Amino acid sequence: TLHALSTMDDTVRDSILDQVKKDLVRVLPSFDENVYGFGKQTARLAQLVHIGHMLSLPSARTKSKASNEEEEGKEKNSAHPAPGFVEDGLDSLRKYVCTFLRDGQKDKLFFDSKFGGMVTKDGLEDTQADFGNGRFNDHHFHYGYLLYASAILAKYDAHFLHDYGPYVDSLLFDVAYSSNSESGLSDDGNFFPFTRHLNWFDGHSFASGLFPYGNGKSQESSSEAVNCYYGAYLWSKVRFGDGGGIDSSSGNTIGGKGGTDFARLLLAMELRGARTYWHMLPSSDGKGIGNGTKAASVYNDRFAQNYMVGNLGMLDAVCSTWFGTNPLYVHMINFVPLTAATSLLFDANYVKEEYNNALSKLYDGVEMAWKGYGVADRAIVDPNGAWKDAKKLISYELDAALSLSQLLYFISTRKEFSAGGEGSSSGPDNAATSSEPLDSTSSSSSACEVYP
Repeated sequence: TLHALSTMDDTVRDSILDQVKKDLVRVLPSFDENVYGFGKQTARLAQLVHIGHMLSLPSARTKSKASNEEEEGKEKNSAHPAPGFVEDGLDSLRKYVCTFLRDGQKDKLFFDSKFGGMVTKDGLEDTQADFGNGRFNDHHFHYGYLLYASAILAKYDAHFLHDYGPYVDSLLFDVAYSSNSESGLSDDGNFFPFTRHLNWFDGHSFASGLFPYGNGKSQESSSEAVNCYYGAYLWSKVRFGDGGGIDSSSGNTIGGKGGTDFARLLLAMELRGARTYWHMLPSSDGKGIGNGTKAASVYNDRFAQNYMVGNLGMLDAVCSTWFGTNPLYVHMINFVPLTAATSLLFDANYVKEEYNNALSKLYDGVEMAWKGYGVADRAIVDPNGAWKDAKKLISYELDAALSLSQLLYFISTRKEFSAGGEGSSSGPDNAATSSEPLDSTSSSSSACEVYP
């Protein structure tokens, strides 16, 4: 569903690379941020580095057939370093991630031996700090970004993988531990519960930690839950290889505690759960049967007209968020962040209805912090129109996990995108509606290589 980089127009490619060069010095992480904010900022930096590397490969440039044939052998046998500004970005990423893992930031991480997990200093001292991190709230939201950033750093720096692998593993085990299935015993002297947030009966995660709520556990940002297991999958892939799994016989005993196959399973489950319980389409006949979506059989037609669940509890589902009732917040908090997993989570059939019936009414008035995600949502069904909108955005005013570079790259790699978006916009009504199959994570590796 994504363009191969070799078909990308050179003008588009150079435009995005120019924006990457700007963003790599304008949107850097801050050690003064809490673990959630720092994670988002670091993941953004990591994706910028990866985009810079991918667009700098000779195969990313458009060539004539003759030229391709002439140069093919040369490219296979020669190294092509990324431009200096991309390597500088990699150095920055290394500095921020390694400093964080060495406890160089103010809000340090500690291991809680009683409940088995990595918690922040501020969260331990104040139950409300860091969104309740010290009481195990939202760990998959927080550490998913750091796993994602670490995976990209490890892809380009083997020394990081060797020197810091065990430190990153502790974050992986906190949210995606595949051993200790009863969550009741110390496992090899270290206690981590089995898949801390994922509820295997419900088929999706809950973000709640040790706080009691009248409606039971709940979860707001389904997309950030997906991001957690996507980050876990990417880290496991570079750490343990493709074959690392719960019953791995590769000799890598650590891989048996949180391997690649297991992470892929968690990702597939969370994708299915989000599309089943968060994404809603009302039926076309008004009887609640609806449009072939799983959610149509879960919610009544009147509720489904909201198109997105804001917060899903064990006993209720509401179309609001912890931080506001604006419908925009409901849709955007369930879209963040923008990665390759976005294309697996949001199919064009759903987005076309969501955009036309919900987001289009809010689109023009969206504040800059959320605007990038609104444009990305539109890009799934109308990439040319989204490209023009993206060009009006201010990169450093976007959400902490997003930059203009990431958005332009996402748009330019959509199947229906035409060079520069200069062609007439197809509009959401006429856009193609092909989508990835729901269980596509096992065959998505090549797409994830192209889009980080």
